[in-house]
Amino acid sequence: MRRSGNPTLHAPAGVLAALALALLASAATPATPATRDVVVVGIDGMDPRLLREFVDRGVMPNFERLMREGGFTHLATSAPPQSPVAWSNFITGMDPGGHGIFDFIHRDPDTYRPIFSAALVTEPDRTLRLGRLVIPISHGHTRLLRKGRAFWQILDAHDVPCTIFRIPANFPPAPTRQRSLSGMGTPDLLGTYGTFSLYTDDDLFFRRDVSGGVVHAVEVVDGRARAELVGPPNTLRADRPELRIPFTIDVDTTSDAVLITVDGQRVLLGAGEWSPWIPVGFRLLGGLKHLRGIVRFHLRGTRPFLHLYATPINIDPAHPALPISTPDDYAPRLQRRIGYFYTQGMPEDTKALEYDVLDDGEFVTQTDTVLAERWRMLDAVLDDYRGGFLFFYVSTIDQSCHALWRHFDADHPAHTPESGFADRFEHLYAEMDSLLGVVRRRIPRDAVLIVMSDHGFAPFRYRVNLNTWLWQNGYLNVLDEKTVGRHALFENVFWRRTRAYAEGLNGLYVNRIGRERRGIVRADEADALIDEIARGLLDWVDPNTGEHVVTAVLRTSEIYHGPEAHAAPDVIVGFNRGYRSSDESALGTLSRQAITPNLGKWTGDHCMDPSLVPGILLSNRRIVVDDPDLRDLPVTILSLYGIPVPDVMTGRMLFDATEAKGVRDVR
Repeated sequence: MRRSGNPTLHAPAGVLAALALALLASAATPATPATRDVVVVGIDGMDPRLLREFVDRGVMPNFERLMREGGFTHLATSAPPQSPVAWSNFITGMDPGGHGIFDFIHRDPDTYRPIFSAALVTEPDRTLRLGRLVIPISHGHTRLLRKGRAFWQILDAHDVPCTIFRIPANFPPAPTRQRSLSGMGTPDLLGTYGTFSLYTDDDLFFRRDVSGGVVHAVEVVDGRARAELVGPPNTLRADRPELRIPFTIDVDTTSDAVLITVDGQRVLLGAGEWSPWIPVGFRLLGGLKHLRGIVRFHLRGTRPFLHLYATPINIDPAHPALPISTPDDYAPRLQRRIGYFYTQGMPEDTKALEYDVLDDGEFVTQTDTVLAERWRMLDAVLDDYRGGFLFFYVSTIDQSCHALWRHFDADHPAHTPESGFADRFEHLYAEMDSLLGVVRRRIPRDAVLIVMSDHGFAPFRYRVNLNTWLWQNGYLNVLDEKTVGRHALFENVFWRRTRAYAEGLNGLYVNRIGRERRGIVRADEADALIDEIARGLLDWVDPNTGEHVVTAVLRTSEIYHGPEAHAAPDVIVGFNRGYRSSDESALGTLSRQAITPNLGKWTGDHCMDPSLVPGILLSNRRIVVDDPDLRDLPVTILSLYGIPVPDVMTGRMLFDATEAKGVRDVR
């Protein structure tokens, strides 16, 4: 259901891998090794409106040329338009009913608690207890929760050489003989999406509720502070203490500098400086075993208080503690060539920015470091490219649009005039233009080149608590109205009087008998209830702006197909441009007001009505489909190699097969 008048824009893992490869090899009918070269550049979050604006300004000549010589159009994104969902559509050629990724987070219908959607890391199920030690006698598991075969696994089964570089929603990497490095979804060493640290004696930070990071209190005595890097639990000990590496910070307030001594290494930093990557080893079993990570420090200053930032502790690519590449030695080989690099799936530290641990300038510097690493990676990947299929991914536009949208949007409640960062997006789009130019110069002249994004972008001006709307309209009940806003994870919800609830950024669930543990809605009542809620949401108008809050309410029973559809939300809520679910609503915390101005740093987004935030599609071949979709791309890639498309893939061939074959890139 959609409001009319919408605009068109809008490590046993090795054993598992070996088994999967054996099954792939036995099931495949290898074709003659392909000679066609296909290169896909994935630029997360590149928006067609912004792209057209910057092309028209003349700052993107390589994109302008590609538009003129081949094709450019919008690319329909997923429903909902969230990165793990969209990239899973691209990877498998299926909708979420087939691959089973519906949101960044899913929910457990037994407990109503959120769970991560992409991957599951479990500890060994067989151990031997020796006093205080716990000795594993079986392996732990790292399991990719996305269902279906990745299209490059099919290419691999037909002996097409592939390199899959940092594609999201692929941790741990899908089993393949080809080279791949995991991207979005890869955790830090703590197993989180990224937990930064701040070491300070400024008590202002101790009074803040910081999400995504930890503030460590330090005391500077006689010019020295003692601190610890905190790692994951020591699973080899029965009491599971956190692994820790002590370090010292020698503080010179006169020079506004520090000397950090950590794990036998010394780093001198002045105010405003960043350290290089520092490899560190957390010691297990009395030092006989090491869990290795890498970390960077940034000194904000020593006067009047010490502020020392530390990145999330990343998995050391030279000694990966979890599977991050195929083959296993690909990440270590890459590290030896280009040096240490972020292995964390989303390396741009938007959380540190959100909580003022980094300011806008420091965040920009940090994202520039990420982008510089990506340039070095591209150089190495292109050096190694000898034909076949290549996918290369860049994240910086996506994360920067999330964090810095307020700088150029004069209508945003958090807009800061004269900030100095209003031209940041133009700079990053120009960087992508340079990247495209390098790729075109270094790939074969007759290669098929595709540039795509998974979604576009829109302002995020107002936070919407969908659970509050459900409460205010009688669909969700609470145990204690006086304490609304104080409880996370639905702890204040009276389930026996609740008919519907929202979880995740776009999902709405009916509290069904037989599915949810405390469900109350019968199967024959569900459709009428969904229709009623949909009408109410589509009629919802923000009294402050006069804008409709929701422009699409999509039944998953109508848009999802496949064996995983039963686990999906009942409804995907498509918010209007400018509106998005609040984090509180996504995790089950109600607020007093359903709509509030977004005064934070995360001010651009795409978790809205899919029709309002399409991605981009460009190619050096003519695109013959008027309404291309993410799921068309894997079908097109397989078709270019003459490989039969599996029945589960629902996409179309984007190019005229005759035109696509053998057309040379005119330079």
